[in-house]
Amino acid sequence: MRAAIAILCMALIAAGCATNREPAPQTYDFGPVGQSETGANSVQVVEMRAPEWLDGSQMLYRLAYRDPRALTPYSGSRWAGTPASMLTLRLRQQLGNVPGAKCIFSSSLAEFSQTYDASDSSRAVLHVHAVLAATGAQGQRLQKEFRLEAKAPTPDAAGGAAAFSAVASDLAKAIGQWMAGTGLCTQT
Repeated sequence: MRAAIAILCMALIAAGCATNREPAPQTYDFGPVGQSETGANSVQVVEMRAPEWLDGSQMLYRLAYRDPRALTPYSGSRWAGTPASMLTLRLRQQLGNVPGAKCIFSSSLAEFSQTYDASDSSRAVLHVHAVLAATGAQGQRLQKEFRLEAKAPTPDAAGGAAAFSAVASDLAKAIGQWMAGTGLCTQT
């Protein structure tokens, strides 16, 4: 009888331990790429740089209505990679990435956070500094700042991921238009 009670207690303890596990965090990326615009420009996209505080997979948010200086990570959600690596991939998917191209595109990430203006309303905020350099004899170098935002469909990590997916594609489109307007990278 004692053995049966001991086995029953051990089974209950083991079952309790199994049910007290924290769920695995939800992992997000930008989803499938939309329409590509790689045909117009001959460009090589180098890996985006980011400050140390953005060099991780945490999904960060700001409560602007409480303290806009405080960045807080979502506890149960994360990015599939660093914001800079995911943005680099999206830029390469939408703009192309040709080794030995007519232009080299480099960039650095200054802001990448979900900002809550109220408890039920948030937006993705992205700020990128871009440099476009011609590889030919001209050696021309142009710089531009890109500041983009997109309203999140829901005030949570999933809504932030959706908004950042849209803003990443908008960034690639804006950079592609800028490149085309410069004429530096146009294929002949």
